[in-house]
Amino acid sequence: MPKNILVVDDNELIRFGLAKALSHESFEVATAGTGAEALEKLCSCRYDLCLLDIDLPDFNGLELMKFIKDMCPATKVVIMTASYCNSSHLSRNIQEATANGACRLIAKPFSLCEITGVVRKLLGQDEDCQSGFRFTGSGFVKCRRKIKRRVFPDDITFSMTLIADGESKRMNFQAKAVELSEEGIGLLTDFPLKISQIIGFEAELGNRSGVVVWSSMVDERTYRAGVKFA
Repeated sequence: MPKNILVVDDNELIRFGLAKALSHESFEVATAGTGAEALEKLCSCRYDLCLLDIDLPDFNGLELMKFIKDMCPATKVVIMTASYCNSSHLSRNIQEATANGACRLIAKPFSLCEITGVVRKLLGQDEDCQSGFRFTGSGFVKCRRKIKRRVFPDDITFSMTLIADGESKRMNFQAKAVELSEEGIGLLTDFPLKISQIIGFEAELGNRSGVVVWSSMVDERTYRAGVKFA
């Protein structure tokens, strides 16, 4: 039977990206944006693993973990925390998470490849298993070589949500499409894209959305990225 995973994070993009990545690995994934929502889901379903953010709008994630371990002692907990915390704060989080039964702490920002690798190990999956789509740069290239591709002659407009001055803003950018298939697209852009970011495309690509699955710097002004269509 598929393993059940609960993702608890108040960032909608993180929830979406993790749900997509883990679903592609054949896990059953549920998400919650608050501690209260997480507790409600935990009361109605048994989860094999919980990916838990520390900073939730209504709960401290470490306190919520105590409830999880009391309610569902068999559920493995992976704590997610921002890596920009100062070292003493991060050290305290690690100590408290370990004391309360967390099996792993992962610093943000992280890659989807890193997360799926950790989850597969913790749930006893074969890390080298090639079934399904794997969110790695090499996997994206190798798995897509047999798919028919074409060059898109014009610039492509894509949009994404960014945080500026404490507010979320939807912004548009231009890119060159270097490869295009039914499964995804390769982009050249002067804006650095990060793995797991969600971007949307305009009418020229049917108003589709996608997840950045790999990204690299070509030179100091140009970046190349692979996007898997959602």
